[in-house]
Amino acid sequence: MIENNRSNKKAARYAITYNKILKMIKDGLYSEGSKLPTEPLLAEQLGVSRSTLRQALGLLQEDGIIEAKKGIGNFVRKILNEDNVGLERMENPFYKSCIDTIDNVEIMMEFEAATEHVERIFNRKTSVALAIYRYYKEKDSIKGSCFSHVATDFDYINSINLNNHNEFLDFLETKIYEYGLSSMLEIRLVPAMENIKEANKGNVSKYFQMIIERISDKNGNLIAYNKYYIPFERAVFKVFRNN
Repeated sequence: MIENNRSNKKAARYAITYNKILKMIKDGLYSEGSKLPTEPLLAEQLGVSRSTLRQALGLLQEDGIIEAKKGIGNFVRKILNEDNVGLERMENPFYKSCIDTIDNVEIMMEFEAATEHVERIFNRKTSVALAIYRYYKEKDSIKGSCFSHVATDFDYINSINLNNHNEFLDFLETKIYEYGLSSMLEIRLVPAMENIKEANKGNVSKYFQMIIERISDKNGNLIAYNKYYIPFERAVFKVFRNN
């Protein structure tokens, strides 16, 4: 709940309005995914000016509670399950960072002969690597993507049937984290270059959050190098810390 530390009445009004809308959402009057009333109607219901309401709505958007869809209205965002998020855990970071509900993952894979670029990624000589695109979808709409280089010179990969979509997807999304010993994440804000637009067709975001993930095995060898792309407006990053 927002605390108002300003003394002027205008700040107090939008803070109170923020808290009233937040309470309505928490009380279930407006459920996750539902649309809020139009601004004129909501301002009338709350007894505030449109200016005060817009300030409150702006803060609710900043805090990830609602989102504004241009030309449509304000919607209550789906809340990530806080018991199952946190980039400190060694799991697929896409599901922890994208606010959309993913119901399908499409894979495109090819074998890539070793190049200077690939050898620089893995920091060793290798004859071939897997080049993999993953497209994360909700109702056939691409919500984000991942481009991966996966090494082929570690023993576990030989037990995977690369022609079996479900088995290979389970390896990429889950089993690789059980096999790997550690991973490192690097997060950057990047502009939507042509290659990113091509992999994320249908997204109009001008910027994407890129998560670079390096997964290493017990011997310290890099086994996978992933680049996840999430539209800037659809990304949320949380890390739980304690003493």
